Amino acid sequence: MKFSTGVPNCREGRLNPIRSVDGAWMREVAAAADALGYHSLWLNEFLETEPRVAERFDDPPNYYDPLVTIGYLAALTRRIRFVTSTIVLPHHHPILLNRQVATLDVLSGGRITLGIGLGGSLDDFRRVRGDLGTYNRGQMMDEFVAALRVLWSDRKATFSGRFAKFADVECYPKPVQRPLPIFMAGEADGVLRRIARFGQGWIESAAPPEQMQQLIAQIRRYTLEARGQDAPIEIARQFYISLAGSEDAAHANFKASLPNMKPGQSARRREGEANLIGTPGQIASRLKQYAAAGVTEACAIFFSPDAAGAVAQMEQFARDVIPAAT
Repeated sequence: MKFSTGVPNCREGRLNPIRSVDGAWMREVAAAADALGYHSLWLNEFLETEPRVAERFDDPPNYYDPLVTIGYLAALTRRIRFVTSTIVLPHHHPILLNRQVATLDVLSGGRITLGIGLGGSLDDFRRVRGDLGTYNRGQMMDEFVAALRVLWSDRKATFSGRFAKFADVECYPKPVQRPLPIFMAGEADGVLRRIARFGQGWIESAAPPEQMQQLIAQIRRYTLEARGQDAPIEIARQFYISLAGSEDAAHANFKASLPNMKPGQSARRREGEANLIGTPGQIASRLKQYAAAGVTEACAIFFSPDAAGAVAQMEQFARDVIPAAT
């Protein structure tokens, strides 16, 4: 199992204090992850303040665009990969996204994984794609992925669909990676079938090991049906982690990461498997169960009040958790 971590480009009010994240924080995390041997850095996308964050805080969070941020951090690193986890694909026209991602892949030396999802609010979708009278976001996902593949491979790309249509588009440079990996997020049957047809990886952030094992089996079955062979699919699991030498210290760090909430609000630990809060031994034990279920990449994204706390947890995770979990 590979181990990755995250850049807090859109995590204020969820894992980090409001108005705390800046370029220096992201540079420190990227440099530490590169030096410590993490496999990749994950970034996410919100177009505007997330409703759950607005409910809990008076001040708005900083949300940095993931593709622009990757360009910034790729120039400061040498080895580590970058994963968008995830961008909301229906918000991005494939001709423009093709050029942005291909440029990043070339300039980074082939270090980009495009993680995509259908999510995001319908209000955001209507703001961005208000030109569409009727729409089907699942169909848009299918068309946009297929359109990207054509744009990344053909000298003159032509595609005809309901939501994407173009002819003889000549767009260079092409990505360094052939194919450039596309990971997809979600548990719906349509998502799993889309991964089987088009994807190189699956991103999940909530399912426990037993459920993941069942969903992985579905993906394998659908992949065999769609491609005629059991093509390799990466299974990437995201975790929000508060790590410390004792459970009390881990919970204290969790609470300190989300200060200054509105009256009546409190730090919420989502029950189930979204958050892991505890000691290196406790977290390593849980991660071993995911590895046994078939997870090939675990992304540890840390609750932290500041950059120093995030880097300290990254160092502790690399030193004490990874060896015990593998």
